[in-house]
Amino acid sequence: MSTTRKGSVTFAALVILTVGALNAIWGIAALANKEYFHEASLLFESLQTWGWVYLIIGAMQVFVAGLIFTERPWGSALGMFGAFLGILVNFLSVGAYPVWSVLLIALDFFVLFTLATNLDD
Repeated sequence: MSTTRKGSVTFAALVILTVGALNAIWGIAALANKEYFHEASLLFESLQTWGWVYLIIGAMQVFVAGLIFTERPWGSALGMFGAFLGILVNFLSVGAYPVWSVLLIALDFFVLFTLATNLDD
């Protein structure tokens, strides 16, 4: 493993840390205050379930950002998986809060693309 890391990978780690924190905030808000969301617009109408899903994915993404920062071998692979999960759940819940979901889909896609194109041989 090289001692220097590409700046884009460090930036992707910062973005996944941010996205993880935003997903956790989304989950906490869904659990705490239902008035912020259009529950009837969800694919599955249980906002409680979506809140826990977002909270777990957000915590995982924050953990993975730490793995990427410390250059752990599985960091990039788990980062790509976490970004994929973020894209998937945001796509499935886009009806509840469209602007937020589209923003997080774009950020997760950036992380996925950056980590996939900067894998070490």
